[in-house]
Amino acid sequence: MTRRAQHLMIIFIGIFAGLVLWLTPPPLDTPAPPVPRLAQPDTREARERSPLDLLNWGRDPAPLFLVDVPEDALPNGLALSMVPFFVDWERSVPDGPFAQVRVRNVSVGGNPTAGENLLGTVEIPLRGVTDVQWCLTPDRNARGKDTAMGHAQLRFVFAKDARPVVLGRDGRPQRLLRALDDLVLSWEAWRPPRTRYDPVAGMNPDTYALTARAYSGRTRWLGDALRGNPWRCYPLKLPDTGDAEATLLMTGLLMGDALARRTVAAMIDDGDLELPHADALTDFSPADQAAIAAALSLSALPDDPLTHLMGKADLSYQLLERSCITYSLGVVQFALLRLHAAHDLGPAPRLGIVPRDLPPWIEDLSSADTGKLLSYLPGALLFVARNAQVIPGNAHRILDEADLLYQQDGVPLMYEYFFRDRTPYGDLRDNLM
Repeated sequence: MTRRAQHLMIIFIGIFAGLVLWLTPPPLDTPAPPVPRLAQPDTREARERSPLDLLNWGRDPAPLFLVDVPEDALPNGLALSMVPFFVDWERSVPDGPFAQVRVRNVSVGGNPTAGENLLGTVEIPLRGVTDVQWCLTPDRNARGKDTAMGHAQLRFVFAKDARPVVLGRDGRPQRLLRALDDLVLSWEAWRPPRTRYDPVAGMNPDTYALTARAYSGRTRWLGDALRGNPWRCYPLKLPDTGDAEATLLMTGLLMGDALARRTVAAMIDDGDLELPHADALTDFSPADQAAIAAALSLSALPDDPLTHLMGKADLSYQLLERSCITYSLGVVQFALLRLHAAHDLGPAPRLGIVPRDLPPWIEDLSSADTGKLLSYLPGALLFVARNAQVIPGNAHRILDEADLLYQQDGVPLMYEYFFRDRTPYGDLRDNLM
């Protein structure tokens, strides 16, 4: 090798070594974080939002606010970021060709690496739902493997020309946030800020409250991807009635909304949330107070004749009885009851979470008036939830046994998404420039 070739080889090796060092990420225990203020969030104290903040939110027809996830808490200490969604029934049109539902507290954006969660108000056209999927997010180490644990949620995909829109404070579509391709409904253990979920602690119903959260699909996907969790999504094989997907979404929204209102009412009754006295509400007009009542109280719920059967509703989270699994499957079950009765399809499939000996009043739901049936479901679901024991990793088999999953090569059709391969929204290399 000539001396010139040796020099060129040394230069090449130096450049190559430099590139390797430049492209190699630093070790995880590198000191001197770039933003010291955010490096140790556990040292910050939670910041309680005042009851007046909640009342101001209640009178806003289309609230949109940015939550500091590790800091913001409700007066009872629970994370504001995990606040349940509420349906604005007064501004919703649940029936007819232009049926739409307005939902508050939908997580529509933010930056999870900086602890930001943008909660917005979303208007959902019910006719736009084209596909419903039962999705499991297993442990980060379970990709491509069977797993016993995971989190279940329902994913609703919308047609391009009928997607949900995020509303601005003026009630018009927010121009800085594009329409949603999909919506995720998720039942979770409501915890204080900076408190991680513990499945062992979740076996005790005194540990967590239960909250029903709503996300834009891309927001939920980003959070799961950052944790390294894949998605396993099973498209549901629903009756071909033209309204099956919309009925399932409406059922989920009403169940979550009823849970939220009863949870807040119980917190107020127990003194966990203390509303200010009348002399502190000088800035609130009678119209404001009526708007707050509609936003927060049980009076906004449709009439629920099963209330007397519920007794003291158990609003706690319990891993096997009142969890993401039992509620997501419960939504599917009651939507099927309604669809089979409304379209004279015969007996509806029975999921494994439902006891065989159902009380007569559950059977009566299938013949209830169209305008009232969905309002009955939250009370009925409590019976189902108290009689259910489901392990997350096995839950899709319950749907399969009821013939609610499509088949491919003799096994249930399942789409697995992982940020390093394919995502529900395409290849990351097409989006990251």
